[in-house]
Amino acid sequence: MAKPRLDLGSVDNLNLAGAKEWWVRLYREPAPSLSLQLLKFGIAYRIQIRAAGISEPKMPRRQRDRGRGKPIPRNLAPGTRLVRDWHGVGHVVTVVDNGFEYEGRHWSSLTAIARAITGGKWSGPRFFGLPA
Repeated sequence: MAKPRLDLGSVDNLNLAGAKEWWVRLYREPAPSLSLQLLKFGIAYRIQIRAAGISEPKMPRRQRDRGRGKPIPRNLAPGTRLVRDWHGVGHVVTVVDNGFEYEGRHWSSLTAIARAITGGKWSGPRFFGLPA
């Protein structure tokens, strides 16, 4: 029996169990502890990459083995999206030419965004998992 296929239009209909199952099928590893919304982002990303026939860049072994997930380079290119789950809510920040965009507003620093999200003092790069 053939495995069912998932298309982009069906991603929104996934529940948490379904999202975790598809994550394993698409990434060949257990789903990380993320909100349903962020799991759906990751699933949609992988579906689009496969549909476009793009091969994802390989990460150097030393970075993979850190246990902190996929590190993001410090010199972030415009268009890069930083994703963070905070208390079950997904937050997406887009890097733009002169700063960052979050919730339709322009921000000059990740630290300001991290403080707005958490209500406390946080290092923005650390909050978003950027390497030191």
